[in-house]
Amino acid sequence: MTAASLDLELLHRLLDVPEHEGPYRLVRRAQQTSGTLAQLIVSLAVGEGTEPGSGSRDLLERARSRAARYAELRSALADRPGIVTVKGPSLARHYPPDVRRPVGDLDLVAHDEDQLWSAVLTMCSLGGEPEELSLFFADGRLHVMLAVLWPSPDPLMEEEIRVELCTAAFCGDFATVPVRPELPEDHVLADLFSVAEERFQRPFHAKDAVDLLMLLDSGALKPTAVADAAATCLLAPELVELLDLLSAAVVHPQAEPLRRALAAPAAAERARRTAAALPRPEPDRSVTARLASGRPVWGMPLTQTVRTGERCVLEHRDDMTLARTPVGDFLLVAGELVPPELHAAALAAVTNEEARP
Repeated sequence: MTAASLDLELLHRLLDVPEHEGPYRLVRRAQQTSGTLAQLIVSLAVGEGTEPGSGSRDLLERARSRAARYAELRSALADRPGIVTVKGPSLARHYPPDVRRPVGDLDLVAHDEDQLWSAVLTMCSLGGEPEELSLFFADGRLHVMLAVLWPSPDPLMEEEIRVELCTAAFCGDFATVPVRPELPEDHVLADLFSVAEERFQRPFHAKDAVDLLMLLDSGALKPTAVADAAATCLLAPELVELLDLLSAAVVHPQAEPLRRALAAPAAAERARRTAAALPRPEPDRSVTARLASGRPVWGMPLTQTVRTGERCVLEHRDDMTLARTPVGDFLLVAGELVPPELHAAALAAVTNEEARP
């Protein structure tokens, strides 16, 4: 283990690939870990003198093009103070200029539902299609999460262009860690905590550790401020886990002071979660029961209809619940299995309405 440095040697340690196995094995492990992590490995290898072949050049060009597309989409929302970018290009600014932070999707947090739908309408006017809707109640209001998608520039090699918008900063696990609607005012902390929040979706991996390393290198992480905000946002245990991942591979002078500052809030948060982890009966597998319990429901797109100025309205009819949104109608469901006849009935209902003069 050596002092802090973003290079291939560090990635060999983070990905547990012996150095003698070379960059090819490192790229293969990166591809198995994350769909975009190879971009980082290849850009580091090229920066360290490896002559890129056509495949490597194409990989970096696709990443560059994808980042440029997201920059265009962000610029379309530049006049919206209620829309904040987290992770992605916000974190990439801390990376060395010749190193490519992996480019996946674009994450936006909206101050409220009006701001979200306004941004979604703009995205749709630029060719995006609203595809994946989630709804949940927290802090006395309905929260919306929506993914807007564009076709992949190369469907055999990369996923579609994807912008995810949400009215809540951090969603937690909808159990012991509740929804926390607000981002920290400090954008560096907003980015760091958004990385930490990923732990509720998947295990941390090398990209997360490198993000932390870059933020530590920036000098913007003040241990006391991070610890205080982490206690408020209920994310101290995740930050400690992320520090452990990084510290197992590299020594950074700012890591240990941050770990000490996080020790007390992490212990307190673990104790709070233990106390909150009481048996919680699973609600009925119905949309209304899940929403009432504070858990999310999901929307299956039915139609795309622009209704400027409206919010999401829930409509209960017969055995179905519809979400009427400013960009179309969705059938709300409580689980992965949806009876085909239910979807057919919902589609027929909204299609017949649109056909009326």
